[in-house]
Amino acid sequence: MTTVFVTGATGRAGQFIVNDLLESGYDVVGVDMNSQNDTRQHRVPGFTFKFVDVTDFGQVLSAMKNCDAVIHMAAITNPIIAPEHEVFRVNMTGNWNVLEAAEVHGISKVVLASSVNAVGAVFSKGITPRPYFPMDEEHPTFAEDAYSQGKWLGEQMGEAFVRRRPGEVQIASMRFHGLMTRERQAEMNAQSERWGAYDGNAKHFWGWTDFTEAARACVLAIEADFGGHEAFFINGEDTSADESTEDLVKQVYPEAEIRSPMPGNSTAISVEKAKRLLGWEPKATWRDA
Repeated sequence: MTTVFVTGATGRAGQFIVNDLLESGYDVVGVDMNSQNDTRQHRVPGFTFKFVDVTDFGQVLSAMKNCDAVIHMAAITNPIIAPEHEVFRVNMTGNWNVLEAAEVHGISKVVLASSVNAVGAVFSKGITPRPYFPMDEEHPTFAEDAYSQGKWLGEQMGEAFVRRRPGEVQIASMRFHGLMTRERQAEMNAQSERWGAYDGNAKHFWGWTDFTEAARACVLAIEADFGGHEAFFINGEDTSADESTEDLVKQVYPEAEIRSPMPGNSTAISVEKAKRLLGWEPKATWRDA
C-alpha cells in the first residue's frame, strides 16, 4: 500500500486532497499545526494525523518516515495575514525541509503547492503588463510580494532538488488559482454581476479552481511519470467573469499578444500542460452551481 505524506492536511485544500487519496486507496499520513478540532477524519481507516511544524526539519524528517510520496500544502496562504518576512520565512523553510526530508528518505514523487502568483498576480501593487495570452508555464514572472516570490522561488527549489538527484526524483509544482468550494461557486453564480475587468480580478486573470478538481490534480501528479521538475497551472477552463475573455484581455492588457483564440468565457491561463502530462481534465464550472 502506498503511503502519502500530506502537509497542511487539515487546511481547506488539504482536506480535499486527503479525501481523494483515501477514496483512491492510498494510506495517508496527514500533518498540520492545527487539528481544527476535527477528529472525524482522524478515525478514518488508512489515515494517521500528526502535529508537525514544517519549519522544524527534525519534525518533518521523523513524521515522513516510511512514506512513499509527498504532497506539501502547508504554508501561510497570503502576504496579508502575516508580516511579509514571516510569510517568506515560513513558506521557504517549509519547502526546503520537505524537499530535504524527501531526499533523505529516498522518496521519488513530490508535489508542491505553488500558485498563479508565482508569475505575480493579485498581490502586486498594480496591473502589470503581460507579454501574451493565454498564459502558459513559459510565461515570465513579475512577482513582487513575499508570498509570490516564495512561490516562484519554491519552483526554483524544485528544479534544484532534481539536479541533486538526477533521474531519481519527480517534483510537480501546482499553480493553484482561486480555489472555491461548490457552495462558493453557487454564491458567485447567484450574484447579479461578476467582478469583470475590475482591479483585483484583472490582476489574477479572471481565473478560479474547484477544490475537488485541484485535489484530483495533486493525486494524478504522484501517479504520473514525467520526470524532473514541472510547474502546472491548475485552474478551471472558464473565467470567473461575465464578459468575453478576449474583450477583457484587450481592455486590461492591450499590449499583450493573443497567441491562440480564447472564445467566449474560456480561460486566459492554459491548462493544456496539466492535461497532457497528468491526464487532468477539469470539468467543473461555477455557471451551473
